[in-house]
Amino acid sequence: MNKKIFWITMLFIVVPLPEGKESIVLITGFEPFGEYIINPSQLIVEEVNGMKIGNASIIGIVLPVNFSNAIAIVENAIKHYNPKIVISIGLESYAHSIHIEKIGLNLKSEGFRKFSRINASAPLFYTSTIPTSAIIKEIKKAGISARQSIFAGTYVCNAVMYSVLHYIAMNNMSTKAGFIHVPPLISQAKYGMELEEMVGAIIISIETCLKEKGVAMGNSIVSSKYKWS
Repeated sequence: MNKKIFWITMLFIVVPLPEGKESIVLITGFEPFGEYIINPSQLIVEEVNGMKIGNASIIGIVLPVNFSNAIAIVENAIKHYNPKIVISIGLESYAHSIHIEKIGLNLKSEGFRKFSRINASAPLFYTSTIPTSAIIKEIKKAGISARQSIFAGTYVCNAVMYSVLHYIAMNNMSTKAGFIHVPPLISQAKYGMELEEMVGAIIISIETCLKEKGVAMGNSIVSSKYKWS
């Protein structure tokens, strides 16, 4: 097994489960791929991993950009942690803002015009179960550009979104899950975004989801720690 993939696989095993009745929020990102030797989704996950937001512990894992390995790792993490919320993050190279995805399709592309189903016996699509409209509203209130996106594409990002929602549905879990695409870093593209802004947007997304789930919350940590205006 590739050492990097092995390390990523082991990440969620060695992180201890929080004690007591703390809620768990699972955040996933991806390792670098293609021309992107730095993947902002990985940097975001590394930043929020270990945070406490209200009565919730944030656990972050980095996934390989590989269909089968990424799906297996995130499903094992859900089984291990039984999180209240799963938010997966990925890089959209042409995005100019934060994209909150609505639909995960049972479709993947592994090459030019090479399309197939992610799961041949599963539904055509699943809809995000996190409050997408409320998340966009709160992110915009913080002065960060965000919009709704209809579906998460046909690559590994979409496969993770779809597979997470399918796993939750098949196991009758109350976990809420969704996917967020982020743009490149400002250092990677002139239309990109500062990492600080992206981290702030993800924390706002987590806070919004926790409030909807009725998890005890304190003051937002975004305004005090992450400043971009």
